[in-house]
Amino acid sequence: MIKASKAYAILKVGPRKFMEEFVTEGRIYMNTLKYFKDLESKDALRSDKSEGLTASYPAHKMRIHVGGHEIKNLTGQVRFGHPEHEKIAIFSMYALTELNLDAIIDDRVLGFGDTTVVITKADEFMDRIRQECEKRNWLYQTDLVTYVHKDTHEGDMGVFRKYSDLSYQSEFRIAVKSGRSGPIDDFYIGDISDIVQFCDSATVKSQFNIIKDA
Repeated sequence: MIKASKAYAILKVGPRKFMEEFVTEGRIYMNTLKYFKDLESKDALRSDKSEGLTASYPAHKMRIHVGGHEIKNLTGQVRFGHPEHEKIAIFSMYALTELNLDAIIDDRVLGFGDTTVVITKADEFMDRIRQECEKRNWLYQTDLVTYVHKDTHEGDMGVFRKYSDLSYQSEFRIAVKSGRSGPIDDFYIGDISDIVQFCDSATVKSQFNIIKDA
């Protein structure tokens, strides 16, 4: 299991057009877990066929009977999900944690777009998210994603657990239950230029000066 204890900074990487909307209008565009599950695998950065799982177990530790007959010699993982769980919408960001301080940000993450928005006042940003969710009476939750090993994990998955092959994404998620089955494209928290910093993705690493305690 790969679990960071805290986020020192959170960033959003994307094409400049969408990042400008994010900053000047506070537009928080969210897609469902099902959307990312159904994406074609050629979109490697966004596609995750394991998205929306509720539980995952090594097959060799399961006993499955169908019509009174046991299915033997199972391999891989036995995975469980639920259609309602797949309707949860998420807004994903990159988290700088104690696990990636040396790299700052994985180069693969920069493939999401040419512009990076660094949230300089995370508490204020999250408070504006909270206010808008409460205004709409929507349930929401935020947390770092924990990454588990695909071959050995046994137990719950959920919105904030993913397989470790995606741990380079160091994801911080906002998860929302809106009652909708599709994307959320009308969620705005207003101009956030007072609490963010714009950077070119190509040079974002140079904007950080990490000083570690001796």
